[in-house]
Amino acid sequence: MGKGFLSRFTGKKENNRLCSDTGILVERILKGQLSDIKISAALVCLKHNRSPRIYRKALDVLDRFNRIDTEVKESIEISYPYRRKNFSPYILIGSAVVLSLLPDSGVKTVFHGENMPQPTTKDVFDYLDISTLSTEDSLSMLKNLNIGFFNRKLFLPEISALGHIRLELNINDIFTVLERFHNPVGSDYCLLAVRSEREVDFYRELLDGRYRRFGILLEREPYPDAINPTRLYIYGDREEVVNIDFPDSTVRPFMYRKFDLNRHVDFIKHLLSGELKEYRHLLFVNGAILLYLAGRTKGIQEGYEITRELFESYDYSQILRNIQRYTDYLNYKNIYEL
Repeated sequence: MGKGFLSRFTGKKENNRLCSDTGILVERILKGQLSDIKISAALVCLKHNRSPRIYRKALDVLDRFNRIDTEVKESIEISYPYRRKNFSPYILIGSAVVLSLLPDSGVKTVFHGENMPQPTTKDVFDYLDISTLSTEDSLSMLKNLNIGFFNRKLFLPEISALGHIRLELNINDIFTVLERFHNPVGSDYCLLAVRSEREVDFYRELLDGRYRRFGILLEREPYPDAINPTRLYIYGDREEVVNIDFPDSTVRPFMYRKFDLNRHVDFIKHLLSGELKEYRHLLFVNGAILLYLAGRTKGIQEGYEITRELFESYDYSQILRNIQRYTDYLNYKNIYEL
């Protein structure tokens, strides 16, 4: 591939050059202007030169390739990793369904991902039957039902085309880090998670100015579902650290066990139906975090009570079925229009 290519993108002495050229490199990757070998070399190089400045350059390039030109600023991006969670449930999906009935569309939640050879978060949405076939329908769901899932293969297929290379490399490459944040509708708010406090500063610098406000949750798995008492770091137009406790909890928040796809889906359905009373506090706490991050409440406890009152006021197993029916309507409409 030539010494010139590697010398441009490796070495500490060349770090400033690497930062300035990252945008060009990522753009060439996405445009298909590099061979598979050069793409692999670039992904390995960028992994080992991981810094907020370098990765932010790449994130700005991803924004230019986004195929959705409609913004829904008053929404919260739930920054789930694209690979499926293994040892605890997706609580925020249930909390988003509960808050979808908040008066005045107070909280709109945005999820995104794609199907890949390995288990993914999108699989959960597919098996819940709340995944649409087009970005227009995802926007319709978000605007009308206050919850929407967006398929990356539709709004940023250039990264999807790299799947075979990334699968062979099997590393946490630059896109593994950034894919959680290439927001399809320009949300003002974002909720993400990291495993340790050492990572907080990296994401604080990476996301500074990208969102009006973003929250970083400390969790054992880097998924922003609050499973145990933890801390929430908030940055953007205000900065604070919030302790997240679990009122009304009479059992351990959750016992970590291996989750397969069916168990993920069954847990969400049973939680929304009210069958899992011992885990309802998780639903309320995560709803409270979303409400507080979006500025709808003055504290976590207030958001907890609002989420609980909503949950006790409606049959959310029926609400989930209504969302599924609306998804089916949109998908069948697309098929008939072909």
